[in-house]
Amino acid sequence: MVAVGDAAAWSEAHWSARMRADFPYRPSRVYLESAGAGLPVPGAAEAAAEHFRELGRLGAKGQPGWHERAARLRERTGEFLGVAASEVQFFRGTSELLILAAASIRWRPGDEIVVLQDDFPSVRLPWAQAEAAGALVRWVEPGDREARTEQLLAAITPRTRVVAVTHVHATTGTRVDLGRLGRACHEVDALLLVDGIEALGAVPVDLEHVDVYSAAVFKWLLSGMGLGVGYVSPRAREAMTPVSRGYRNPPPSDRLEYMEPPFPLLDVFARTLEYVGELGWSAVHARVDALAASVRHVLAEAGLEIVTPADARAGILSARHADAGGLVDELAARGIDVMHKFGLLRVSPHFYNTHEDVERFAAALDEGLAARR
Repeated sequence: MVAVGDAAAWSEAHWSARMRADFPYRPSRVYLESAGAGLPVPGAAEAAAEHFRELGRLGAKGQPGWHERAARLRERTGEFLGVAASEVQFFRGTSELLILAAASIRWRPGDEIVVLQDDFPSVRLPWAQAEAAGALVRWVEPGDREARTEQLLAAITPRTRVVAVTHVHATTGTRVDLGRLGRACHEVDALLLVDGIEALGAVPVDLEHVDVYSAAVFKWLLSGMGLGVGYVSPRAREAMTPVSRGYRNPPPSDRLEYMEPPFPLLDVFARTLEYVGELGWSAVHARVDALAASVRHVLAEAGLEIVTPADARAGILSARHADAGGLVDELAARGIDVMHKFGLLRVSPHFYNTHEDVERFAAALDEGLAARR
């Protein structure tokens, strides 16, 4: 277990030793795929197992305890996100909240939804009810990767009702400026809906100007699949009538959370927040930033075309190669686990990686490139 203290002041040797002990990935391999799935924190499996042990001991009589822990987790998640606990909602993943929000907005004929054409399906696809009500999806052709924020800003008009975007693009790793986008949306009384799965946990997230933010916890939040953390602002709730009603949101509730959360996964996520809270989120974010910068340097030294902007990134670094799939296979053969995605080599270190991991990646990359030549 991690010791309470100022992790930002730890030496590299101390950090490496602690991470090796707490995240025992497969021996002799380097894991650089956190944008696909994060490794669980120590105690994650035990937290889930304890729920089922309790269920076996108490049956339905355990429910008050589940709800009590869920309430505490809402408070802690609100602190983590910098929002009120009442604005935190739990879902089954990133897409569920975005789909519910899109279907719950009270659409008017002529409303416009601004979306980049290359965005993730959770952002591109949930607009059928809007279009049936007379709204129009304005597809923005992506151009220069560094200009994604500007491209969205240029598409906003007085008719814009929603701008939908991923905070960090899953393929290129490009991060948009939520502050600028949110302020521009609010100037025309539009809502900003954000898929945050590739950002939350990797970089600081400021939700002051965001209306809906949704992120599953199995990537940078290290808590397994089946749970999504959501924020829905008061102004967003005022614009919605929940499309799905259930046990959690009977009329006249304006909440989108309509069913009980997955309690075992809440216990896992609570363990993650406890563990990372002891390290300190600022130390974790600084670590991700430093490792990503080192990976970027390795890719540049290898002569690869880096598609992730240097000044608009999070934890993902992507680079183009004529045979990216083959290169990923070469790296795998040398003990380095990364991902091939749409013709790109995608590398995504998290705080549990070490600078030695990056050095091993650099050596394997040189060998893999030579083999592919």
